[in-house]
Amino acid sequence: MDAFPRRSRSSSAAGDTTTLTVLSPLQVQDLFSARLDEICAAFDEWGFPLVVAGQLGDAAPNSYPKYYQLPLTDPQFGTTLALEVQKSILARAEVGPGDHVHLTGMLRARQYRGQVVLRFEVVAVELHDPGRQKVERVERSVLDVLRGLPCAFHPYPTRPDARLLLIHSAASSALVAEDFLQALGGACRPERVRSLPTAMNDPGRLAEAIRTCREDIIVLIRGGGDVSDFVVFENPQVLEALAVCPAHRVLGLGHTANRTLAERVVDHAATTPADAGHYIRRMSGRVWQEQEEARAQQEEMVALRDSVTQTVVPERTPIGTRLRNGLILLAIGLALGLLLPRLF
Repeated sequence: MDAFPRRSRSSSAAGDTTTLTVLSPLQVQDLFSARLDEICAAFDEWGFPLVVAGQLGDAAPNSYPKYYQLPLTDPQFGTTLALEVQKSILARAEVGPGDHVHLTGMLRARQYRGQVVLRFEVVAVELHDPGRQKVERVERSVLDVLRGLPCAFHPYPTRPDARLLLIHSAASSALVAEDFLQALGGACRPERVRSLPTAMNDPGRLAEAIRTCREDIIVLIRGGGDVSDFVVFENPQVLEALAVCPAHRVLGLGHTANRTLAERVVDHAATTPADAGHYIRRMSGRVWQEQEEARAQQEEMVALRDSVTQTVVPERTPIGTRLRNGLILLAIGLALGLLLPRLF
């Protein structure tokens, strides 16, 4: 401290003379900066690596061109650690926000505007459980797709001659399609039904088959099987194709225990292919009945209107004519009243 000016002050209480340093605000700031530099240097000297486990967050919007600044969160307690990691390291590790990772790095401190900013500098990244991470990534992508899909309900068509697209498995078309058509009965004429056999294990082909729908009703059916056989009905391509399809969407997959996310984006989810046929038959019968009732009401209104217009209203006699006729009758009555006493 010899470089700073000094001034002697006498202490009357102690009876001795003490020397106090008088500093300017700039010199105090320099002292702070010097001490902060010492603290940051101590972090740099503490150079042994640490391994930290947690869940990656989203990168900060003010990240540098070569570095990411992003948080690492403890899923159990919610504690967050600020990370500084090169973009190339994350790219090589093929990790992103939401992944559970193990990070190898060192503690770092930076002085910024009079404050110490603490960071964990990452030098290596690896997935905590690659197998589980793959499943979680698929689940996250499906959930993201579901959140962005339209949720509009498409009512059953009121046309009595509605057209129907039936998508079924090409491998089992003879059995599954026959079950559906037998349950459908005569609800739809054969020329109004378009059958489209499709590979049910290929999400791309299945989504393309759904996108070809120009009919009023689309029915997607499949026979029973293992749980893995129904994963295709949770594929983002298939879910998106069903969500944007303008037809009334009906699903009939497997058996009662086979449930999929596709049920969330259709208008009716039947438990089996045959149950889907019964549903179409029931709804078509309801539409036909409503059409017949409406036709009967219309015919009744037309008949009532015709009967009213055909009714002849008697012509009313003018007032003058009625008055004259009344006077004539009155005169005849008086004449008879005078004549009858003379006769008798």
